[in-house]
Amino acid sequence: MKVLRGPITPRPGVPLRVEVYDRIAGAVRSGALPPESLLPSESELGDAMEVSRTVVREALLLLEEDGLLRSRRGIGRVVAAAQPPVGFERLRPMEQILADRFPDLSLSRTEVTLQQESASFIAEGLGTAPTSPSLFIETLLSSNGDPLALVQEHLPAGGNLRAFGAQVERTVENLDRELTCLGALTAELGPALGAGRSELSVGTPGVVRARLLGMRPTSPVLIVTQTVHLSSRPLYLAKIILRPEAGPLEIRHTAGRGRPSA
Repeated sequence: MKVLRGPITPRPGVPLRVEVYDRIAGAVRSGALPPESLLPSESELGDAMEVSRTVVREALLLLEEDGLLRSRRGIGRVVAAAQPPVGFERLRPMEQILADRFPDLSLSRTEVTLQQESASFIAEGLGTAPTSPSLFIETLLSSNGDPLALVQEHLPAGGNLRAFGAQVERTVENLDRELTCLGALTAELGPALGAGRSELSVGTPGVVRARLLGMRPTSPVLIVTQTVHLSSRPLYLAKIILRPEAGPLEIRHTAGRGRPSA
């Protein structure tokens, strides 16, 4: 199958099974592997991606656990008829989450500012001193010209950013305008990113954010405060303000010790 063919290029800190998972999951999510379609055998997939059958088997097991594939006795593995909805169970950029419901989603960068000193909220979230510089990146997400969400991202700057390595620094300094900063980082680093946390609350946008979102300053919004670590250190802090039209967004949990659904 052409969409799955081609050698896997290893990335530092990313297991091969995760690379194989991402390739197959991407093909499923994009529709290149349609529902109920039969996957090639483990041996065929291994040959196509130039990895061992063991690596392929581990990736397929994870894809089954996450509901993207199903095993059929005597037939093999097929793409699930209904794909699981994606919420906040896994670290995903907001543009990916919203694109599942808004195929015409567009991004526009509204501000990129190097702040010479950081507010206490930012400094605490990034684990830096208030006197340390930080980078502020603001992006508006819209569908058919109508604003849906405002993503306000904060990252360390200068030496504090450089400490995360050249790959991170290069990604941030050469940010793709079609992605949020988290979108660019996940595309570049993938599972190398460490623990993430999203806190959800209800609030109001205030005058400045309301103007960008095209709504009243006192209207209710969902606010997601998100942090992401790399190598056990905080790299990323964001506030995401979502209009009601952006929902519903859900979080699903498995019972017992099962893994959360993707």
